[in-house]
Amino acid sequence: MSDEVTDKPIRKRPKQIVRTTKYLSPDGLSRSKKVEHNLNECFAIIFRGQAGKQVRDYLKSITTNQVMPPGSDRNLIQYHEGSRWLMGIIDTRIKDGEDKKP
Repeated sequence: MSDEVTDKPIRKRPKQIVRTTKYLSPDGLSRSKKVEHNLNECFAIIFRGQAGKQVRDYLKSITTNQVMPPGSDRNLIQYHEGSRWLMGIIDTRIKDGEDKKP
């Protein structure tokens, strides 16, 4: 190797940036739109029809429609709020799947 200066410019390859479109899902996690679309479609298919409606109604009866009495234990209230949150995710994914959203 010599310390000579050459007239040839040094060519560098441009950096290739791979961008994946991320989507913030109902559960708060970031996934690609393709993965989100697939999940939403699966939820819509699973809960389609009369059997799916009956299961949803049952899940709502033990989660979102459940009223905690005054003076309930804090841990029990937090447990029920987690159940309601999960039911909200299920409902959102079903609706997004029916609307063909990611």
